[in-house]
Amino acid sequence: MEDLRGKSKQWEQIFSVIREGVLVVDLNLRVTYVNEAVQNIGIYPEKVIGENIFQVFPNLKQEHSHFVKVLATGQPITDKVLTFVTYRGERKTTLTSTFPLYENGVLTGAFEVFQDISAIDELSKKIVFYQNKERQVDPQNKKPAVSSMYTIDSIIGNSRAIEALKDKISLIADSFSPVLLYGETGTGKELIAQSIHTASAKKNAPFIAQNCAAIPESLLEGILFGTEKGGFTGADSRPGLFELANGGILFLDEINSMPLSLQAKLLRVIQEKKVRRVGGQKEIDIDFRIVAATNVNPEVILQTGEMRSDLFYRLNVIYLELPPLRNRRDDIPLLIDHYIAYYNAQFNKKVQGVNQETMSFFMEYMWPGNIRELRNMIERAMNMQEREVIQLEDVNLGALFGVSSMTASALPVEGRKQQGSLKDALKEVEVEMIKQALLEAKGNVSKAARKLDIPQQTMNHKIDKYTLRPFIYQMKLSATQK
Repeated sequence: MEDLRGKSKQWEQIFSVIREGVLVVDLNLRVTYVNEAVQNIGIYPEKVIGENIFQVFPNLKQEHSHFVKVLATGQPITDKVLTFVTYRGERKTTLTSTFPLYENGVLTGAFEVFQDISAIDELSKKIVFYQNKERQVDPQNKKPAVSSMYTIDSIIGNSRAIEALKDKISLIADSFSPVLLYGETGTGKELIAQSIHTASAKKNAPFIAQNCAAIPESLLEGILFGTEKGGFTGADSRPGLFELANGGILFLDEINSMPLSLQAKLLRVIQEKKVRRVGGQKEIDIDFRIVAATNVNPEVILQTGEMRSDLFYRLNVIYLELPPLRNRRDDIPLLIDHYIAYYNAQFNKKVQGVNQETMSFFMEYMWPGNIRELRNMIERAMNMQEREVIQLEDVNLGALFGVSSMTASALPVEGRKQQGSLKDALKEVEVEMIKQALLEAKGNVSKAARKLDIPQQTMNHKIDKYTLRPFIYQMKLSATQK
């Protein structure tokens, strides 16, 4: 018994420091435990302990309660988006998982783990709202009101690789076949997608863009497919991006971040040109061109299972590969001049260029962040610039090499016995870098993702892939015991 009490205290200690809310009920649906994180959705422990769950959530109906379903079936319900009103009258949206509680094989209650995603849910609604607003018809010229977009002329460079890419865009612009873009981070995939659109005869039709890694998996389906009022708890009737892109182009970036189950539904939409809103019964006819992009080599995402092969082959009708900046060094001087001119106008400055030392560095540097990194470097220098010529010290190499040295130190180079495959070695490096970022961020996944310059959704996927949740919880538990 003492051992059980000790374990219970230990679990309470862990629950007290995690960011997710935890709420436990008994068989009578009375709250027996909540952790401090539930305050994020307006629930206070001293007011809800002993209360029935329907008193805590007064607008919750029995047929919609996950607690009721889990206690009735003994089966968990995971990763569901719920929108509800708390007893304080606050409207909240959470990503929720509910599990049965057993003691010696006997069902004794249930517990719910949830994350407040109200802000993200609002963001998803705004995404759809502004995408819809952007495509509305201008009554003056009877054309959709399109925001400033990139064209082929926006592609800076005259290297052989870039000229060949421009030629291909001109050739395929008026086709309605799917396009798959591959390019490393920062190579300008959305610029290319917009250039395809503006080079086509349908340049006044909608162009809708969405990064699949920027939105939690649980919300992405509703954003793409739309929702029907009453389809699930808290749902409103609104069109999805498939409908908003009708007649034009839908650009899906980081397509490999899309859940496999959603990839299957996307394939069906592409093939049948029909969409059914989440919670809806009616199929809606749609006709759009899809342009998808990945920053991971297609061969790799097929081998790792990140993308369904049937979806890949459907998208890979027209394949465009964007060259990394290190493979088109002749374009670097043109890009430097372009961004200096741009930031001169933005910051009201009169910088003429970069000196020879800086140019030599730019021409020899490997540019892991590609054009985005070059642009950020120029912007950094321009912000503090008082001279007419940017010098190497203005680029702030200390910050640059601080990142590079961290990455290099993680690689298994000298003094380390090389064993196993390259894939195993890279996995080991990736796990160590993720652990180091989590340690520096004190277990904050969002901060750790920013340190590694990857989307939070990708970070969470890798944490689960490498079973690092216990590592995070142990780290937080250790911090409370110091």
